Parts: sequence; C-alpha cells; structure tokens
Amino acid sequence: MKFQNLILDILRVLPKKIIQYIAGPPIIIDGNTLDPNMQIITKLISEEQQKILVSPEELRRATKKLDQIAIRNIPSITIKNEEIDASTGKMKIRTYQKNVDQENAPAILFFHQGGLVIMDTKTDDYFCSLLAKKCNAKVISLEYRRCPENKFPAAFEDAFALWDYVQINSDILNINPELIALVGDSAGGMISATLAHDLRDRGGVQPAALGLIYPWVTTSIENQKSIESCADIFPMTFEIMEFFRNTVFPNGHNIDHRWANPLYQQDLSNFPPTIIATAGFDPIRDQGNEYADLLKKAGNNVVNYCFNHLPHSFLIFGRVSKAAQKANNIIAEELSKILNI
Repeated sequence: MKFQNLILDILRVLPKKIIQYIAGPPIIIDGNTLDPNMQIITKLISEEQQKILVSPEELRRATKKLDQIAIRNIPSITIKNEEIDASTGKMKIRTYQKNVDQENAPAILFFHQGGLVIMDTKTDDYFCSLLAKKCNAKVISLEYRRCPENKFPAAFEDAFALWDYVQINSDILNINPELIALVGDSAGGMISATLAHDLRDRGGVQPAALGLIYPWVTTSIENQKSIESCADIFPMTFEIMEFFRNTVFPNGHNIDHRWANPLYQQDLSNFPPTIIATAGFDPIRDQGNEYADLLKKAGNNVVNYCFNHLPHSFLIFGRVSKAAQKANNIIAEELSKILNI
C-alpha cells in the first residue's frame, strides 16, 4: 500500500497531459467530463474491492481501505476521541479544534457518509480538520449507530441527542450554543437536513448554518436522470445504492419515512443559511440539486455548487485530485463566511 500511496502522490503533481494519457479516453456523462485523476483512482482500486456487497461487514472492510489513500488531517488541529453520555446512551465523538483554549467558539456537528451502514468518524477526517481550521470552530463528528445492527432511525435519534447534549453542555464545551452548524455528506446530509427541519418545528435555539455535501435526501429512485446515467461510476454505483436501501429498509420497511425523505417535506421555509454541494458523476446528483432549488423557492438563503468533474465521496480524494481538494476548500470557506460574520 505504501508503494500505491507513492504513486498517488506523484499523480497529483504530474502535468495534465500526462495525467490524461495515463487515464485514457475522457469519461463524459451528461455533458460533464470526469476528473482524470479520479479515472486513475478507479483503475487502481480493484473491481473486487468495488463490488464486495456480500454483507455490511465485507463492504466495511473494503471501504476502510480508502482511509489509507485519503489526505491526512491538518497537523495543527488538535483531535480527540471522546465518549459522552447523551439521551440515547453513551456515544463516541471525534473532536477537531485549532485552539483548544478558545472560548465561546462556533461549533460544527458533523455526520459522516456511508449510506447509514458503513464508514465512521475517520472517513472524513481531513475535511473535519479543514473545517476546524477555516471556520475557527470546534468540530464534533458523531459515531452514530449504523444499520443493520441498529434499526432505522437510530442514527437520527443519535443526531438529535448530540444536538441536545451540546446545547445543555455548551459552557463546559466552550462553544456558542447559538452558533452551531449542521454538516454532513451523503447519508450524513440526510441526517443534517432532517435535523434542521425538525429543530425548526421544535423551536428554541436554531442551527446557524446547514452544510449538505452530495446529500442523500430521498429513498425514491424515480424521476432522477443521474441515477441511470451515473449508475456505474465509482465509488457510488447504483448497485451500492440498492445495497444501502435494502440494508437500511429491509423489505421496504420505513423506506417512506419522512426522516429519510427530506426532499419531500411539505414545508421547507425558515431554514438556516444553507450550502449544498453536489457532484456531476453521482447517481444522487439530481436529488441534491432539486433539494437546493426547493429550499431557494421556499425563501431560504442557499449557496449551491455542483462540482461537475467529481464523483460521489469527493471529500476523501483530495490527496490525489486537485479538483477534489479545491472543492473541499470552497465548501469550508463558504461555511466560514456564515460562522465568522
């Protein structure tokens, strides 16, 4: 793996012409051209690793290997693994902070990707450290309960429990309870969107910002061109999508639950300032862009980026793709504008 990592580091700095030559003929879908570095990644990661869908455990082992090629977290950020007592029980969190002595700091509650089945708090390790640096905030990444060991909607219950915990303990945590953002990618985006919606209805202190990166905002697969056109694109194929749906919603149980379908909530008004970032080579691209449009139509302040050259999960590919790294920075900077007024 060290040799492979060396290759990946070299690829990141090679001239564009050489990269394109190694990648081969450009992949063009829906008028978008895939970043050639991502084409090379697809080749380097074996088909066997891409298609291990025998069980959640096998898929977890396979995708865990992605941690080894991910960009490393920022050294100046202090990272701690902790355990807290919340209303749903003991929960593990991973915190990131530039200045641990900072008082009344902005905070970001982060919910990781993985279809509610795989991945963990280390999956988006670099991006969380980048958020801590760019936003001068305390980032709290949650190790929420995953399916199938825990039935849906356990992850969402944990997210609500984390929100309540940081509100109650804001003084101890040295954070500003009125300056907390909700951020998540893919399934974590679903969690974040649902949390923002229900906190609005519940009243009280509201999130200061919402950040959704290639969000999964509906279990429906109808009327979405990207689901068909991007069905075979690494790392999120339609086959993997179906595996997640069948694991989280066995026999279709709860598949229409409103928490799993923020796209179809009737009232989307009065949301916090929102950043939505989608990817051109992603089966769930269209639903993320549609959700952005609906939030705008409901009168919300929304910044919407579609990174047309990138695939799903681009947050973890900054080490090998300058385009992915640029996307990481853009999102973090946009969130910083909201939290550091």
